[in-house]
Amino acid sequence: MTKIGNFILFVLLVSLVQLSAIKVMAADVQVEASVDRNQMGIGDSFVLNIAVRSEEDFELSDLQLPKMPGIELINSMPGGRQSSSSMTIINGKTKFVSQTSQDYNFVLSPQKEGSFIIPAIDIHIGGNTYKTNPIKIDVQEEYRNTKAQPKGRPRFPPGYGGQKNDEEDAFGSPLGNIQDTEDLFEQLLKQQQRMFGAGGGGGGSQGNQIPSRQLNINTNEAFFVYLDVDKTEVYEGEQITANWYIYTRANIESLDRVKFPDLKGFWKEIIEEVPALQFTEEIVNGMRYRRALLASHALFPIKAGSAVIDEFKVKARVRMPTQFGWGQAHDFTKASRRTEIKVLPLPNEGRTQSFSGAVGTYHVTLKTEGNSFPAHQPFSIKVRYEGIGNAKLIDLPSINWPSGLEIYDTKSDSKFFKEGQSFKEFEILAIPRKEGEMLIPALDLTYFDPQQKKYVSASTQELRLQITAGTQPVGSNPASNLGNKASTGEVFKPQPILQLPQASFSFVNYRFPIYLAVLILGLVGLISYFSVQLKNLKFEPEFLTNVNNKINLIEKYVSVNDYRKIGSEATNLIYILVANLAGQKKADQEMHLLINEISSKDQQLYLARITQLFDYFQLLGFSPDEIMQSALAKKPIKEQAEQLKNLAKEVVANLKKQDKYNE
Repeated sequence: MTKIGNFILFVLLVSLVQLSAIKVMAADVQVEASVDRNQMGIGDSFVLNIAVRSEEDFELSDLQLPKMPGIELINSMPGGRQSSSSMTIINGKTKFVSQTSQDYNFVLSPQKEGSFIIPAIDIHIGGNTYKTNPIKIDVQEEYRNTKAQPKGRPRFPPGYGGQKNDEEDAFGSPLGNIQDTEDLFEQLLKQQQRMFGAGGGGGGSQGNQIPSRQLNINTNEAFFVYLDVDKTEVYEGEQITANWYIYTRANIESLDRVKFPDLKGFWKEIIEEVPALQFTEEIVNGMRYRRALLASHALFPIKAGSAVIDEFKVKARVRMPTQFGWGQAHDFTKASRRTEIKVLPLPNEGRTQSFSGAVGTYHVTLKTEGNSFPAHQPFSIKVRYEGIGNAKLIDLPSINWPSGLEIYDTKSDSKFFKEGQSFKEFEILAIPRKEGEMLIPALDLTYFDPQQKKYVSASTQELRLQITAGTQPVGSNPASNLGNKASTGEVFKPQPILQLPQASFSFVNYRFPIYLAVLILGLVGLISYFSVQLKNLKFEPEFLTNVNNKINLIEKYVSVNDYRKIGSEATNLIYILVANLAGQKKADQEMHLLINEISSKDQQLYLARITQLFDYFQLLGFSPDEIMQSALAKKPIKEQAEQLKNLAKEVVANLKKQDKYNE
């Protein structure tokens, strides 16, 4: 009887499950997919909403999106579950209808341009499978940060950004009295300022009027990265100031700079790369944001035509304000919009022989420390170019030096300042070989002024120097003691050889100490050999391999006369060498800062050659075509590449010897 009772109970349970399934099947289940926008740029984010509605209660398992090449899943958020009831009277009969809805939201980001189809997604309810509608999205650069909205925008779950939505859903139920995000942001910001002081982690207007502007951006996003340039049409070599900002209405918990702009086609000077965000307030499109500078660069296009400032991509974890405080943390990846720069060629009209490619406003000075120098003694002549623009591009022109003046050495120093000013100074070491008056000719400089749109000339005064009598230093060639004595007339007498007393020696008597000494020497030799090999194994992958790879690339590009790539790879190689001489693992500082870290001994050995080669290859890789051709004409590329190769070998040998290489 017990078995029969259990069987009957089992049949009843199965019947109940089947009736429940039939009831769900009979219910009117609707599934729908929608996106908050279907036109966007690479790196923008959008929300895919999947809504399920049924007249009966149901259980919805976790949804899994199919793989969509070119679209990255950033986050998934289960939405709110809502139930409602309604009453209708038909032919005098009252009918009660209950309705349940469930939402799922997925934050997605396209990673390449084109048209994409979000395919139909399977929804499993009560043993049945329902499919959503497919959705088409277009990803183009022109759509970046646009506000294109489809007809049925998704409903955001509670806590997702505090989205204000006073309209009703499909079943006539209000979607909630969620406060406006702007009001919430203002309240939370004031609360945070009261708790932590006026700064509040984000700066404030401090009673001043908050600046306002209109930008072509999507204000529905938690944050965005914006590139602000002072001009989009410039002449070749003219400065563009590019500032990258992050704008946010959310609380940023962490920030990672995923991709810095490559800035191909530009000579770059760093104005500022901030180590920590400093926020100020700004009104954008009528909404309050916090803004912080990410980086500021001075860019100089190197050739006429079209150049593109590529994207600055960041990944951040943010919390949006809600009516209950800060909402759930979400990770988003955003990128600035690629900006095209129109680069005008420099005109030929008015160009003179003294034009070396300088664009901006400059002046030149020629000076010496005094005007009287003794013959045969070295003194310095300094030529300094400075002004607004990139003075680093200016090279020393050919100078008709007076007869009797021997040029011994030339070195240069240059720097770009945050205010947009720069200088380049050449120090020329000269030795006068005859007495009397000596005339250093005036130097001419022609530069293109983009404001006046014409070439402007500047020149120095000539220098009149008096060369007085001086003593020519006598070269001291090392001589042996024998030679010195011979010159003084002393006669060299051989010294008698010291005679050692004879002693008897028997190998048999000393064979064991000899064997022991040989064994010890052999062990010491083996240990030394293996320690050297281990050091080489440790050294090879980190520093030496990088140096050899750069040298091989330089030789490859020299063989095909690819000057731009030669300049780029050679500049990178010099950075690697200088960083290791400075004891740094990465060449992530400016060159003059790295040089300051090099020991005085190594500076004496390498600084002059490093400076000369760095200036040459930097001009080769990143200067306008005219300046590049001038540099090639003055110094053949193969000769300079060979000098760099020899310098690299010396530095590597020195670092190995001193055991100062960096892993």
